[in-house]
Amino acid sequence: MNSACHPAQFGCTDDVPHYDYDPEKAKVLLAEAGYPDGFEFDLYGYREREFTEAVIGDLAAVGIQAKLNWLQYSSLLEAVQKGETPVNHMTWGSSSIADVAAITSHFFSGSADDPAKDPRTAKALQRGDTSLDPKVRKEAYAEALNIIAEEVYWLPMFTYAKYYVFSNDLNFTPTADEIPRLYEASWK
Repeated sequence: MNSACHPAQFGCTDDVPHYDYDPEKAKVLLAEAGYPDGFEFDLYGYREREFTEAVIGDLAAVGIQAKLNWLQYSSLLEAVQKGETPVNHMTWGSSSIADVAAITSHFFSGSADDPAKDPRTAKALQRGDTSLDPKVRKEAYAEALNIIAEEVYWLPMFTYAKYYVFSNDLNFTPTADEIPRLYEASWK
């Protein structure tokens, strides 16, 4: 994933700057930035520890040492909102709402959850959030998503796969909104 949204959400576009996994290029860029031996920083997380630790391993491969600070969600959220976490690994479910406003607008409209407080991003999102015209909304969201990716306010990594039921004897169709409508399922 390259955008700060889920691909199934209205207004999400993956046509944004993206960053390839290239450890050798990372080492060169670190040296050019004055960190030939890397640097250390604090990384905060609260769930999906195996993913956070994989990121720490990738960073270590280029000389960046991340000190993991593992917190309960409420404690981490408070620290994030106070600006006390330089980097954090978090997740968001968008309340199963298939619209960019449920994630991107929540995190980049200037609220306490906004890590960037970028007025350009907030203005684009406001335009998208307040229009009824799908074309205007898509254009506004694309502008915001491009700013977020270009400035690397977030570095999206993955989306979840949800497993609710499995049997060859069951008629069940999962939905993009992550709400399992088990009442629609039936046995073959």
